[in-house]
Amino acid sequence: MRARALALGTCAVLLLAGCGTRADDAEIQAGAGGGPVPLPESAIADLQSSLPSAPGATVVGAPQTGAQVPAAVAGSVPDASSGATALPTGGQATAGKPAARAPGTAAACTTKGAAVAIGQVGTYSGVTGSISAPGRTALAVWAQDVNARGGLACHPVTVYNRDDGGDPSRSAALVQELITQQKIVALVGNTVAFSVSGFRSAVEAAKIPAIGGELIAPEWHESPWMFPQGASIGDQIVGFIKQGVEAGKKKLAYLYCVEVGACTYADKVLKEGGAKRAGAEIVYSSAISITQTDFTAQCQNAKNAGAEQIALGMDGSAMIRLARSCAALGYKPLLSGVGGTISPGQATDALLRSFNLATATSAAPWVLDDTPGLKQYQAALKRYAPSLAPDGASISVWTSAALLEKAVALAGDEARTGPLTTAMVVTGLGKIKNETLGGLTGPLTFTPGQPKAVSSGCLFYELLTPQGWTAPRGSKTICV
Repeated sequence: MRARALALGTCAVLLLAGCGTRADDAEIQAGAGGGPVPLPESAIADLQSSLPSAPGATVVGAPQTGAQVPAAVAGSVPDASSGATALPTGGQATAGKPAARAPGTAAACTTKGAAVAIGQVGTYSGVTGSISAPGRTALAVWAQDVNARGGLACHPVTVYNRDDGGDPSRSAALVQELITQQKIVALVGNTVAFSVSGFRSAVEAAKIPAIGGELIAPEWHESPWMFPQGASIGDQIVGFIKQGVEAGKKKLAYLYCVEVGACTYADKVLKEGGAKRAGAEIVYSSAISITQTDFTAQCQNAKNAGAEQIALGMDGSAMIRLARSCAALGYKPLLSGVGGTISPGQATDALLRSFNLATATSAAPWVLDDTPGLKQYQAALKRYAPSLAPDGASISVWTSAALLEKAVALAGDEARTGPLTTAMVVTGLGKIKNETLGGLTGPLTFTPGQPKAVSSGCLFYELLTPQGWTAPRGSKTICV
């Protein structure tokens, strides 16, 4: 077991070199009309590892005994040049003129437009694959759902997904490939914390909108071509610590990894006033590696300093190892961190749950269904991917896709009467004002030609307890 843990740790260090099981570059093919979501065979193992399902439960799209993964869903229109599927609309066109509608809402489709392609780039390889895999499936589910509703401004949607392996140069190359070969109009729901430098440079060079992502990288709120679907990582850090402070845990220790820029950014945020904003007093801090097999020294130092809360800049597997180390010392402070850094499977760990883990996220709690946006998210997952447990990664990507939908609706009737273009998407994004996407996020506002997105500072609380994930404030936003 120790050798296996060390191997996994080495894999994390070598992630930028592509260590681990890389998902194939084949497109995710999402069918309309209620069928399954077929994934590339090479992605099935990654996705299965992220599911907290009972033993023997199947992944939607995985081959059953004696069955084959379909090359395309019945009724889809194959693209002979790429092997992707352009998805049909889900319903008959209605005759007559469209009814009057409020600005920014879609009218019923009377005709089917040309297919439109969108891209998704993320790190789906290695030890982080189980965290990001549900987001890849979520975009496929959204494509099914939007096509069943008539398409994106009546244009059937094709999704092209690419794995960058955490390599910035590969991420940049994949963005360029998707633009030149697949003719995408936007990138949606991207997971690029490891590779954001290359991803950002390619997006800016091509002047193509990157709509939503994991929002762990600070670059999401630093670029004119990146349109985040929620609050910044700086505000999320303040938010999850604030939740702990509201529970009476004001003395703060925090640990931040050296592998990801967002972790060292957290150190800057807290030292430059973030801890004070949250109402916390820093009593201990330390840089760590997510590859560490033991955190006894950090736990002992935090205990000696009287820390009541430990803020964690690390992934879910490292959180579990830290919980083991602290518990061995009889030390069980409240843990806190970003909700999107722990997979559904990792969240089932009984010892980690016993500490309680306070998180803050830019998208609404995935365990709820009490707003229009959450209802649609939950219903689509149940219909198209019932084996996939709702989680932070999937709600984040779903919210990104909802932001694209809103932008296209705001682009006006021009988007419905001809090809849907990148320029139309950008125009629509510039019209987003105090938009919560049906309760999926805090109020979003973008302006035409903005130098960067401005964080609303509004987010949501989740708490992992021995009984599982809960939402202490429900679907109410907390603005920090």
